[in-house]
Amino acid sequence: MKNDVAIALIGAGSALTGAVIGGTAAVVAASKTARSAYLGSLDSIRRTAQREVYAELLRAAHTYEAGTGAVLESAGFLLDGLLSEQEGLPRRPSSSERSAFRRAISSAANPEPVAAAARQVELEGPSRVAAAARSVRAAAQQLSTTLNSIEDADEGIRPATSADLPREHFELLKSAISTFAETARKHLNHR
Repeated sequence: MKNDVAIALIGAGSALTGAVIGGTAAVVAASKTARSAYLGSLDSIRRTAQREVYAELLRAAHTYEAGTGAVLESAGFLLDGLLSEQEGLPRRPSSSERSAFRRAISSAANPEPVAAAARQVELEGPSRVAAAARSVRAAAQQLSTTLNSIEDADEGIRPATSADLPREHFELLKSAISTFAETARKHLNHR
């Protein structure tokens, strides 16, 4: 009988140990599952927020690109007129045409919406996407400075810029936008 009691006590102890180990494993597994579900939903919310600010930068950059692209020809006319004047030739566009060109350039060359959207991307990150957003912002600012220098030169404030510079800076903007879009896409599709 003593053997039966010893066997029963050993069996009960083994069952209790097994229950404790099994219960602990179940609690740990449930905790990991809950943590994974919680972090998964946080990751989803974060990616949604990132996607929204990335899209806003792309909208602002494409709007700026379209606006500045539309005035490149006007900028060329102003530059041609300035170069003609520097060579002692009469200006081709009339004063009213030059004034209309300057107004169009001035209204198109405002990079602030791009800069504001880029700052939002910098907040959301990650660093490689933020760096690409800074490049878009810098390219937009550079194009704005170039276009505004034409307007200033036409008013006699500064010397004229190179005739090719507006187009070069426009192409740099397009390249920066493309790089940003690719970098953002890779980040959002990475798991």
